[in-house]
Amino acid sequence: MGCLSIEDEADRILDHYGPEALPEIMAMLERQFAVLHNRAQVLLALGGIIISTTGFSGRNIAGTGPWAQGLSLAGVGLILVSAAVVCWGVLHLRWLTMQTGQSTREWLLTSLKYRDLKTRCYRIGLIIMLVGLTAYVGAIIIMLTHPHSAPNYAPR
Repeated sequence: MGCLSIEDEADRILDHYGPEALPEIMAMLERQFAVLHNRAQVLLALGGIIISTTGFSGRNIAGTGPWAQGLSLAGVGLILVSAAVVCWGVLHLRWLTMQTGQSTREWLLTSLKYRDLKTRCYRIGLIIMLVGLTAYVGAIIIMLTHPHSAPNYAPR
């Protein structure tokens, strides 16, 4: 099952709400933007947790060996790139009232394109975050499977 084109989605919205129902259409779009912003905040919070964890245990992870160093650096770097994509692409503000369009339909099409751009940025940020997390978890796996190599390991 495919997605509707922006044109078809705009037609569906206008059929449902009516072409004169701009406040209701704007409220519906605001709810969609709120979902995107909430999900973006979850990604940023996850990235913050990884960065904080690296501050506390990054030395132990990296001390396991060059692979762990490389994977942890790549992971943290990708998580920072993901945060940048999400901040700029999703959390960057342009108000719905600033969207162009001479008619409700033209305004709606401009707003839907803006929503879809933010959605693409979110998905790109999510993919980058998942690759970064995979690298970071790989570094942790190396540390856990080679505990004797860690710099603070003291056998009892």
